[in-house]
Amino acid sequence: MFSVIFDMDGTLTDTQSVCIHAWDYAGELQGFKNAGESIQHVCGMNKEGWEAYLAEHYKGVDLLKFDRDMRQFIIDSGKPELKKGAVELLEFLKQNGVRMAVASGSQRYEIDWKLGETGILHYFEAFAGGEEVERGKPAPDLYLLAAERLGVKAEDCFVFEDASFGVKSACAAGMKCFGIYDVVPFTDEVKEIMFKELDSLDEAIPILKEYLKAE
Repeated sequence: MFSVIFDMDGTLTDTQSVCIHAWDYAGELQGFKNAGESIQHVCGMNKEGWEAYLAEHYKGVDLLKFDRDMRQFIIDSGKPELKKGAVELLEFLKQNGVRMAVASGSQRYEIDWKLGETGILHYFEAFAGGEEVERGKPAPDLYLLAAERLGVKAEDCFVFEDASFGVKSACAAGMKCFGIYDVVPFTDEVKEIMFKELDSLDEAIPILKEYLKAE
C-alpha cells in the first residue's frame, strides 16, 4: 500500500499568508520594507536556507532578532487554520489504513505546535523537520528522511506540496507529488514534473480511491 507525506505550511495549515505579514513586521522593526515579498523566493526552504537569503538581500539584518520577532508575530496571530479539505483527506486516509508523515522546512517544535493547535497531530506516525537534514528543499533529503522514519520506500509515497521547492524535493526523492496552489504560483517547469495539480486537498480522494482499489 502507498503512504502519504505532507508538507505543512501552506499545504495542511493556512499559514503562508501569516508568514508574509510576519516577515513584513520583523523587517520593518529593522528598517526593511516589504520583507514579506521575499517569501516567494524562499517558500519551502528550511531555516538555514531562508536566513542565507535574508543575509544576502538585506544587508546588516540581525538574523536572530528577525527570527525572534517573526515567530512571535506568528504566535500572537493565534491558532492556525487548516486548509480546505485537510480533515476530509486525513480522515479518508486514516479510515483506509494509509500511513502518513509530515516533512516540513519548519523546525520540529513548530510542527508539533501547529499540528497540535489545529487538532491533526494524531494522524501522523512520523515527522521530519527542516533542522534535521543538512540540505533543505529542493534537495530530496527531507522527504527521504520522512519515508525512512515511516519505514517505507520513497517510490511508494504520494506527497502534497504547495511550494515549487517542495515539489522539486519530492520528485527528486522519487515520489509522486500533488501540487496545491497557495500563495506562490507553480512554474511551468514544476507543473511538468508534479503528479497532478489540485485546488484543494479533498480533490485527491477520488484519485487515491482508485489506487487503493488497484492494490
